[in-house]
Amino acid sequence: MTLEQASFVAQIVSALAVIASLIFVGAQLRRATDAIRAASSDAYTGAYTQFVAAVVENPGFAGIWSRGRKDPCALTEVEWVRFVAYASAQFRLYDASRVQWLRGRLDDEHWYAVEHHALSFGNQPGMAAAWKLRSHWHSPEFRAWFEDLQRAEAAQPYARDE
Repeated sequence: MTLEQASFVAQIVSALAVIASLIFVGAQLRRATDAIRAASSDAYTGAYTQFVAAVVENPGFAGIWSRGRKDPCALTEVEWVRFVAYASAQFRLYDASRVQWLRGRLDDEHWYAVEHHALSFGNQPGMAAAWKLRSHWHSPEFRAWFEDLQRAEAAQPYARDE
């Protein structure tokens, strides 16, 4: 084998090694992306569970939440403060989830749940009043998205078939 042939063979082997390493890096990136998406979905589920615990575990707050969603004027001043604080946390959960979804870090299935949760609650009188107070805390893009949802027709989150 001449030196020229050996050089040619070395170039082919080198090119194959580069291709193999690119395939390996691509596979690792895919695994990392999948891990990030799984972690984001788990984090969303944990945050939501913790969020709902305030209503489930606190009968006094459950009453505030129930009355405030329907009629914010039915709340005392202190109850209204608690309601707005809770609603603000709910808006933040929607906002953070939307950012994660837009960046490809939250699965479409979880995003569907977030979006429909926001759709169910966003157009209720108490949430609309809290949004009016706190919307300026969010980006223009999020405000536009959330306000579009408020105009949509949604099922009531606690409706009972009678």
